[in-house]
Amino acid sequence: MQNIILRFYGLGYDNINQANVLIYDKNNCLIVNKKTYNNKLNLCLKTNQKYKLIAKSNFGTINTYFYVNNYLNTYSFIFNYALINQNYKRSSIITFLLTDYYYNNLPIERGNLLLWQR
Repeated sequence: MQNIILRFYGLGYDNINQANVLIYDKNNCLIVNKKTYNNKLNLCLKTNQKYKLIAKSNFGTINTYFYVNNYLNTYSFIFNYALINQNYKRSSIITFLLTDYYYNNLPIERGNLLLWQR
C-alpha cells in the first residue's frame, strides 16, 4: 500500500467547485467515492496496480486510467479549461486550440511549440 495524492487542475478552492472522484480496481469494483478538497485527494492504494478514475465537476469529466508504482506519489489530472468563467482567471495554466493555417477547424494534435517573450 502506498499513500498517493491525486491533484486536479481547473477546479475551485477549499470546498468550492470541487470534483467527485470514483476509483475502480482491476476487477471493476468501486473502491473510492470521495470529493476533492482544495483540488486534491489523498488516498492509500495498492502499488503495482492499475486503477480506473472517473472525476466529475462543473468543469467537465475526466475518464482515464492510472498506474500506482513505487516511484511516483502525486498524479495530476486536468479539467477542460474552456468551461472556466471569469472568476478563475488566476490560474497560471492556459490551454488553447491550435488549428492548421491551410485547413479550417483542423486541430493540430501533436508537435512542438516554442514560445518566447518579445
